Formats: sequence, structure tokens, C-alpha cells
Amino acid sequence: MSKRGLNGCIGTGGELASEPVAFGTAGRLGLREEGQSPDGEWDVSFRTNVPVQDMHTLLSQADVGLHTMRDEHFGISVVEFMAAGALVIAHKSAGPAMDIVTPLPDGRRTGLLAKDDEDYALKLHLALDEMSTGDRLAIATAAREAVRHRFSQEAFEENVAQRLIAPLRRARLKDA
Repeated sequence: MSKRGLNGCIGTGGELASEPVAFGTAGRLGLREEGQSPDGEWDVSFRTNVPVQDMHTLLSQADVGLHTMRDEHFGISVVEFMAAGALVIAHKSAGPAMDIVTPLPDGRRTGLLAKDDEDYALKLHLALDEMSTGDRLAIATAAREAVRHRFSQEAFEENVAQRLIAPLRRARLKDA
């Protein structure tokens, strides 16, 4: 796995896809060739430069959002996966591990983190083969709640007010 990683989603088809779909930077990483089955048939379709509306539709149909970049400072695509209701599997480093795919205050999980190729394979197997639909949906629901409370416009405005504006006002009042 390269430092750059793979950013995409895995779905079971739907309005825009009649087969599992992966999209994002996969083609630039040479995964098109690796994604073929031994008989040369595709197990997934790769989509690049997907129009935003189609991307939203695909994300809404995704079962899993896969993000493999190591040490990414934030990871907006991880947030997009969570907001869309896909179970996120992200690299266990930097922003995704420290700020995004973290438990809610009540302890509910918001996704899965993996540290290497083997761990990604285990997490994918867990998410797609072992985890019940109800358990996957519970994590997705918690993830959507986390996005709403941590990364919405309202949350941003509240944090700016609390962390920047309030201290500046206190300092000004103190000086007056």
C-alpha cells in the first residue's frame, strides 16, 4: 500500500451501479490490473472523475468507505463516507485516528481503523462478511451523529466562538 493510499467506496450496486463499485484514485495506483480476477473478469468497476451528484448517489449506496492514506492530516473523504452512512475503514494514523473515526462520548464506535494491508483485509472481512447489517448500521448511525456534532457548519461556528472570539472578548474586557 502506498503512502498515498486508496480512497474509494465499496457498494453493492444500485441506481448507478449494477456491480460493486470502487472510485477515487484507484486507477492511478495501478489497481485496475490488480482488481481483475484470474479469468480476466472484473470484480469491481473503477470510476474516476465522477460528477458530484453521481458521487453522492454512489456514496449513499455504499456499504463501506475505504480510506488507506497514512498520516493524512484530516481526511474529508472519511467525513463524507461517514455522512453518507458508509461504514468507514480508515488508516490508524493522524487525523482519521485522532479526530474523525473516534468513539462518541457514550462509547459508540464510528468506524474501523486499520494499520496495514493484513489489518485492512481483516476489517473488510469483518465489515462485509461477519458483521450483521444491524451492527453495521449502528456504527453508521453513530458516525453520522459524530459528523453532525463535530464537523457541521454549526459545530464549526460554535467552536470558533468558544475558542477564538470568547478569549478575545475576555482579553478586551480585561484591558478596559
